Amino acid sequence: MNNKKHIIMRSLILVPIIALSLCSYNVQAQSNETVKQEVNADSNSQNIKTIKFKITGITCAGCSNGIYKAIKAVDGVTEHSVEYPGDIAVIRFDKTKTSMETLKAVIEKKGYKVELLKDKV
Repeated sequence: MNNKKHIIMRSLILVPIIALSLCSYNVQAQSNETVKQEVNADSNSQNIKTIKFKITGITCAGCSNGIYKAIKAVDGVTEHSVEYPGDIAVIRFDKTKTSMETLKAVIEKKGYKVELLKDKV
Protein backbone atom coordinates (compact mmCIF):
# COMPACT_ATOMS: atom_id res chain seq x y z
CA MET A 1 0.00 0.00 0.00
CA ASN A 2 2.81 2.38 0.84
CA ASN A 3 4.44 1.58 -2.52
CA LYS A 4 1.25 2.63 -4.40
CA LYS A 5 1.22 5.98 -2.58
CA HIS A 6 4.86 6.49 -3.52
CA ILE A 7 4.12 5.80 -7.20
CA ILE A 8 1.11 8.14 -7.18
CA MET A 9 3.11 10.93 -5.53
CA ARG A 10 5.89 10.50 -8.08
CA SER A 11 3.37 10.69 -10.92
CA LEU A 12 1.81 13.84 -9.49
CA ILE A 13 5.22 15.50 -9.47
CA LEU A 14 6.60 14.21 -12.78
CA VAL A 15 3.57 14.83 -15.02
CA PRO A 16 3.52 18.65 -14.51
CA ILE A 17 7.30 18.83 -14.90
CA ILE A 18 7.17 16.95 -18.20
CA ALA A 19 4.26 19.08 -19.42
CA LEU A 20 6.13 22.31 -18.63
CA SER A 21 9.24 20.99 -20.34
CA LEU A 22 7.33 20.24 -23.53
CA CYS A 23 5.59 23.63 -23.55
CA SER A 24 8.82 25.55 -23.23
CA TYR A 25 10.93 23.41 -25.59
CA ASN A 26 12.94 25.54 -28.01
CA VAL A 27 11.43 28.85 -26.90
CA GLN A 28 13.51 31.75 -28.09
CA ALA A 29 11.20 34.55 -26.99
CA GLN A 30 11.24 36.07 -23.52
CA SER A 31 7.91 36.92 -21.94
CA ASN A 32 8.51 40.68 -21.83
CA GLU A 33 10.27 41.05 -25.15
CA THR A 34 9.06 41.56 -28.67
CA VAL A 35 10.29 39.07 -31.20
CA LYS A 36 11.38 40.91 -34.31
CA GLN A 37 13.01 40.08 -37.57
CA GLU A 38 13.73 42.26 -40.53
CA VAL A 39 14.15 40.81 -43.98
CA ASN A 40 15.56 42.73 -46.91
CA ALA A 41 12.71 43.76 -49.14
CA ASP A 42 13.47 44.04 -52.83
CA SER A 43 9.86 44.89 -53.59
CA ASN A 44 8.66 48.32 -54.53
CA SER A 45 7.44 50.19 -51.43
CA GLN A 46 4.07 50.71 -53.11
CA ASN A 47 3.44 46.98 -52.79
CA ILE A 48 4.29 46.85 -49.08
CA LYS A 49 1.37 46.81 -46.66
CA THR A 50 1.41 46.84 -42.84
CA ILE A 51 -1.31 45.25 -40.73
CA LYS A 52 -1.82 44.78 -37.00
CA PHE A 53 -3.60 41.74 -35.54
CA LYS A 54 -4.94 41.13 -32.04
CA ILE A 55 -4.37 37.42 -31.34
CA THR A 56 -6.47 35.70 -28.69
CA GLY A 57 -5.20 32.54 -27.04
CA ILE A 58 -1.49 33.24 -26.55
CA THR A 59 -0.63 31.86 -23.11
CA CYS A 60 3.17 31.76 -23.13
CA ALA A 61 6.31 32.79 -24.99
CA GLY A 62 6.25 29.40 -26.72
CA CYS A 63 2.90 30.33 -28.28
CA SER A 64 4.25 33.64 -29.60
CA ASN A 65 7.34 31.87 -30.93
CA GLY A 66 5.17 29.37 -32.82
CA ILE A 67 3.14 32.18 -34.37
CA TYR A 68 6.33 34.06 -35.22
CA LYS A 69 7.75 31.05 -37.07
CA ALA A 70 4.48 30.44 -38.94
CA ILE A 71 4.37 34.06 -40.16
CA LYS A 72 8.06 33.95 -41.07
CA ALA A 73 7.41 30.97 -43.37
CA VAL A 74 4.93 32.94 -45.51
CA ASP A 75 6.48 34.14 -48.77
CA GLY A 76 6.19 37.91 -49.05
CA VAL A 77 6.52 38.79 -45.36
CA THR A 78 9.22 41.46 -45.12
CA GLU A 79 9.10 42.27 -41.40
CA HIS A 80 7.04 41.10 -38.45
CA SER A 81 6.79 41.06 -34.69
CA VAL A 82 4.72 39.08 -32.20
CA GLU A 83 4.32 40.63 -28.75
CA TYR A 84 3.80 38.57 -25.61
CA PRO A 85 2.38 39.75 -23.34
CA GLY A 86 0.23 42.04 -25.41
CA ASP A 87 -0.89 39.44 -27.93
CA ILE A 88 -0.28 41.72 -30.92
CA ALA A 89 1.28 40.87 -34.27
CA VAL A 90 2.47 43.60 -36.63
CA ILE A 91 3.21 42.32 -40.11
CA ARG A 92 4.67 44.06 -43.17
CA PHE A 93 4.24 42.13 -46.37
CA ASP A 94 4.41 42.41 -50.14
CA LYS A 95 0.78 42.38 -51.24
CA THR A 96 1.77 40.98 -54.65
CA LYS A 97 3.02 37.81 -52.90
CA THR A 98 0.56 37.28 -50.04
CA SER A 99 -2.54 38.79 -48.49
CA MET A 100 -4.01 39.76 -45.14
CA GLU A 101 -6.44 36.84 -45.45
CA THR A 102 -3.58 34.37 -45.97
CA LEU A 103 -1.69 35.69 -42.95
CA LYS A 104 -4.82 35.55 -40.80
CA ALA A 105 -5.46 31.96 -41.93
CA VAL A 106 -1.88 30.93 -41.08
CA ILE A 107 -2.31 32.15 -37.49
CA GLU A 108 -5.81 30.68 -37.16
CA LYS A 109 -4.48 27.32 -38.38
CA LYS A 110 -2.22 27.33 -35.30
CA GLY A 111 -5.38 27.49 -33.14
CA TYR A 112 -5.66 31.19 -32.32
CA LYS A 113 -8.43 33.74 -32.87
CA VAL A 114 -7.30 36.68 -35.01
CA GLU A 115 -8.83 40.15 -35.24
CA LEU A 116 -7.61 42.94 -37.54
CA LEU A 117 -6.82 46.03 -35.48
CA LYS A 118 -5.38 48.35 -38.10
CA ASP A 119 -4.98 48.18 -41.83
CA LYS A 120 -2.01 50.57 -41.59
CA VAL A 121 0.28 51.05 -38.63
